[in-house]
Amino acid sequence: MKDKTRTAKFAAATLLALLLNGCGGGSSNLATATAPAATFDLQTGISGLVAHGQSSSVTLAGTAVVSGSSVPFTGTATLTLAPGVSATFDGEGALSQTQTISGTVTAAGQSAPYTASVLDYYATGNDAFLGETGSGEYDVAQTAFTYPASVVAGSSGVLGTTSDYTDSTMSTPTGTTRVSYAVTAVSSTASDTTPTVMVAITSQVNDTQNNPLETDVTNYSLTDGGVLSLVSASVQNSTESLTVTVQ
Repeated sequence: MKDKTRTAKFAAATLLALLLNGCGGGSSNLATATAPAATFDLQTGISGLVAHGQSSSVTLAGTAVVSGSSVPFTGTATLTLAPGVSATFDGEGALSQTQTISGTVTAAGQSAPYTASVLDYYATGNDAFLGETGSGEYDVAQTAFTYPASVVAGSSGVLGTTSDYTDSTMSTPTGTTRVSYAVTAVSSTASDTTPTVMVAITSQVNDTQNNPLETDVTNYSLTDGGVLSLVSASVQNSTESLTVTVQ
């Protein structure tokens, strides 16, 4: 969960890469309000999402460059975070969580199916983030990082940085990804009985010369009971964008 912790590059980032090969990829805005008085356990939320996963219907919207022109697209899909399972990452035991997005994209009057996925890895015992793999991607946390056990609206900070490579040989570096978080209050009414905040996990992807390549943001809702749920994800680079929104 790099951007997801999605970590960065959350499933949305994988979808963008896929779309760039044929059709192409958003940002998101969240309402804010007076912060609840409660504190929130982000690490418990992450651990719960890794243990139990989440499956949601999503909408897609964005733009991509096709044959030199910017083309808008829309789509619908199912985004699935499978429960974590035992695995090995970078030579050590770990938990892996598969993130899959599968659906249909429509651009310029043409529709096409797609399926894409990435794997996020977490340490056994404390669910510290270890890294992420995907097509042409092998990202390793420079130091495994956990999430804060106590945050309030207005909390923010840097979680960690991954070193990014093309594959598991780690012979070809592609840059780094800096992962940070920010907590924002949400509007509430008198009927709302569960204090909730929004948590944005931002992954800033830079090349080997530290030039920015892409910004990925994954937004979650987090209750004071430590329940974390995906709300939306976005990818933005210099030419394309993608927004994935849970329905």
